Amino acid sequence: MPRKPRIEFPGALYHVIARGNNRQKIFLGEKDYSRFLARLKLYKKKFNFILYSYAFMPNHIHLLIEASDVPLSQIMQPLELSYTQYFNLVHGRVGHLFQGRYKAILCQKDAYLMELIRYIILNPVRSGLAKHVADWQWCSYSDITGQKNDPVTSIEDVLGLFGKKRKHAFESLQKFLNDGLSGGHREEYYNLKDQRVLGDSDFAEEAIQREMKDFEHYNITVGEAVHLVSKYTGVEVEEISSSCRGRHGSRARGIVAYICKNVGGLASREISRYFKRSDAMISRLLNWIRVERNKDQELNGLLSKIEKEIKLNFRPLLVRMAVGK
Repeated sequence: MPRKPRIEFPGALYHVIARGNNRQKIFLGEKDYSRFLARLKLYKKKFNFILYSYAFMPNHIHLLIEASDVPLSQIMQPLELSYTQYFNLVHGRVGHLFQGRYKAILCQKDAYLMELIRYIILNPVRSGLAKHVADWQWCSYSDITGQKNDPVTSIEDVLGLFGKKRKHAFESLQKFLNDGLSGGHREEYYNLKDQRVLGDSDFAEEAIQREMKDFEHYNITVGEAVHLVSKYTGVEVEEISSSCRGRHGSRARGIVAYICKNVGGLASREISRYFKRSDAMISRLLNWIRVERNKDQELNGLLSKIEKEIKLNFRPLLVRMAVGK
């Protein structure tokens, strides 16, 4: 069964789970945990999302994120990619670190927010990594208790759920955590509607309908995208289309792949066939451009100009996003 598109909108609450490829460890020591935490802080500051809870385990992570105007995918892609690059470099590895795409469960906030905060914080204890929650520093409990000088958890948002005064709120949170220690794996947190939604039927229906919208792709071929990118970058068409590994050619191919994928709606396999490269190579180029666009204003401006010309000169294709019941 094909994977369904993520339901993304400002203010959406997600329980994100990202696992190591083939169940491999994604953290081999404290330095790895620290590096991932630093990257999470960086992107939280950059994209202004609320982080209610997190837990880093040796072979997977849990995050409870309330998105802002930036879609969850634009948060997770650079986070996973940048950490993978670090991990492979430091540990002498190659290839994918994370297993496929991360799981993102859209959650009904009023019904599940507090329960999920508790569930995620207590995960290291339930998994046998620590006897007491205070013993595992790689979760949001250590932020809330002040063990970290620069916490990544949105502490005020969390404590505000448990009381108006900070001391009383912390005591209520602590009792809430203690009350949940006897529980094990909570299957109800994974009993989803439409494969993607944790909530009652009304919430699920509203979320799905919100995602039922028209969006536009444009009828552009890979070859046409190559010529456009050549026009705006100054890189010759032959260099973009060739097998050379020069930086300018690779960057231009990445831009072509980005345009074809995001504006033309073309499949990665179609792009890889044109360039006679592997799907994995095209995927790496795509991720590279996605990350660079977020931090390189010149590249962002270049892509905006190309996108504008395509919208002016190419025929739009109306696509109905497929969602199931």
